[in-house]
Amino acid sequence: MKNAVRVSVVMVLAMAAAGSMSFAKDKTKDETKNAEPMAWGMQSGNDGCVIFKESEETTSEMAPGGGGFTTHTVKQLQVLDTIKATLPKKKYDETREDLDALASLGMQNHLKFVRIPKKYTPEQLEKAKTMCGVQ
Repeated sequence: MKNAVRVSVVMVLAMAAAGSMSFAKDKTKDETKNAEPMAWGMQSGNDGCVIFKESEETTSEMAPGGGGFTTHTVKQLQVLDTIKATLPKKKYDETREDLDALASLGMQNHLKFVRIPKKYTPEQLEKAKTMCGVQ
């Protein structure tokens, strides 16, 4: 019986460790450092601009019946800077619903959106501000 308990504890710990590891391809430092800011929304004639940085939120929970852990990662856009713009939230999930809401806000308020990597350089932020084209 003791061996069965040890095996169960080891299995739970192994699943927890595996669940916390990222199996998605992480961007290398060079890919992040060389990534160009990406703009969408109003490309010209915009009255305001929002700069987002990429982020993600991971949640873990015990699976029903104690059979291990499940993790769920949601990619997000986090408001880093705004120029003549106000948004109702500081973080937006990269879901169809949130992206459609952002697109609608962008069209109504003539906004340009610019995305930069999660681990951005000062040069990338400066280039994003230049891309905004609003003073």
